[in-house]
Amino acid sequence: MEPIAPPPAAQTALKPVVIFAVLAFVLALRLLHFSSAPQSPLSYQPGPDESYYLRFGQAVASGTGAEAPEFTFMDPGYGYLIGAIFKITGVNVFVIYLLQALLDTVTAYGLLTIGRLLGRPRAGLYGALLYAVTATAIMFCATLLKETSVAAYLTWWVVAALGVMRSERQRSWLAFGVLCGIGIALRSTLSLLALFGLLLPALAGRSWAASATQGGMLVVGLALALVPWSVRNHQACGGVSPLPHNGGIVLHQAYNIDNPLSAIWIPTFVNYSEPGEIWRGYAAEAAARAGHALSPPEVDRYWRDAALDFMREHPAAVLHDIVRKGFMFIADTEVPSNRSSIEERMFSPLLRVLPPPALWLVSMGLAGLIGLALQDRRWVVLAVPIAVSWTTMALFLAEDRFRFHAMPTLALCSGIFIEEVVRRSRVRGPALGGLALLIGATSVYLGSRFPAPPVRWDHIVWGYIKMGRLADARTLAARVSSEQPDNGPIMEARGYVAAMTQDYGEAVASYSRAIELRPRSYLAHYNLAKALLKTGDKSRAAEEARAARRLNPSPDSNALLTEIEAAP
Repeated sequence: MEPIAPPPAAQTALKPVVIFAVLAFVLALRLLHFSSAPQSPLSYQPGPDESYYLRFGQAVASGTGAEAPEFTFMDPGYGYLIGAIFKITGVNVFVIYLLQALLDTVTAYGLLTIGRLLGRPRAGLYGALLYAVTATAIMFCATLLKETSVAAYLTWWVVAALGVMRSERQRSWLAFGVLCGIGIALRSTLSLLALFGLLLPALAGRSWAASATQGGMLVVGLALALVPWSVRNHQACGGVSPLPHNGGIVLHQAYNIDNPLSAIWIPTFVNYSEPGEIWRGYAAEAAARAGHALSPPEVDRYWRDAALDFMREHPAAVLHDIVRKGFMFIADTEVPSNRSSIEERMFSPLLRVLPPPALWLVSMGLAGLIGLALQDRRWVVLAVPIAVSWTTMALFLAEDRFRFHAMPTLALCSGIFIEEVVRRSRVRGPALGGLALLIGATSVYLGSRFPAPPVRWDHIVWGYIKMGRLADARTLAARVSSEQPDNGPIMEARGYVAAMTQDYGEAVASYSRAIELRPRSYLAHYNLAKALLKTGDKSRAAEEARAARRLNPSPDSNALLTEIEAAP
């Protein structure tokens, strides 16, 4: 299908001053949010994946430990990227935040570029302006998460795909294959982009012979980019795959008999939700069930087989879960994991005034994509990032960060929607407008079916603690624990604040209550042991230290037990 009434002849290129003004606006908003990050306690209490990549980056910067099995558990690209930055600038997360604000501005420029390649510079302009005020994008810039990088990668992958479709040079397809391999190192689910890349020659109208040649060059480039990660994994844990060994574990987290809703879930044999703890808990449980030690790839295969067995035995339930999570992509509600926009708005004046973007980006973006499909066969290229994001959310875990990966493309498609409504108001505009309203109403309805997530007050308390604002931490912990007496994490945080202020009686009471609520929290046992030692209860302190060591046999637990036994 050739383009219908192609717009290039009707539109002139944007003036450089307009492009500069748009990019300055994008960057200014991100810097405004960045300026509030040092005052936010959330900046000092990293989420689980943030903690993982912080340690990963430090290992890379120091030149030791980056190839430990723990750091082969998750996608390595971002860890090596921030490690290289740490090597140059020192370990400073605010440098990463600033660079990510710049990178997100480059993403907006990518939207302008896509608009130009499609012959729709005004749509690119509208899309870049919409992306400028996308609260989720602004929020992720000030996190130690790869989401900003993934969103930028997907945007420029579209640029590269549109460019390579017009190229006859074999080296262009080789370079495109390398680009696809880089994406896989950044996030393994982006391997779907390589599969779609093989279809691009046919989509561009190439002959079978030319398609085979160009596809072959893409595969060669892909292999060149993936070989170093295969070598790294083989040296670290004996695996030959370039992918991290977490796919089977993540699949099991989503599909097992104890997680009927396929929600974000941590099994009882994992002490904490931090990726390193998830890996250690799953590895130990797999070895216990198998009766012998397993290598990291064997652990991954064990849990993948367990998840697939469950999926084969319960196909109806699995299909229901996939459909439900697919609907969550459209819903205007938030599904947080490492960072929550509800919490971020409490400390960012900018985010507080910006509307949540899912409703308007999804409704206008999907309508705009359909409008493009009626005119230009290249619409498929823009559909790919949205499909990859949607598929990741539906098949694995419904988290807002996976939906965010599609937001730059949805912003561009929203720009196409606005252009169509304005330019074709008497024909296509009303139809697309009605479609957007229908999708928007569906989004609102689905959002009402999925309740908003609760505020994780313990994260805020811990952030205050790490900022040295103990009075704020104590006041907030006391208020929340009185309102939520069964909140184990907040009781744990309250115990720590009490110990920091040498109120050991309060610390013992709070930690004891935390253990009642979360008996597998080894840190609660560990800190309770330290508090008990301060009160002189050596016997009970030793008991709690042994409990901490059983749950997590670390050098710190052994040292504490030795200290208790040596105490007079």
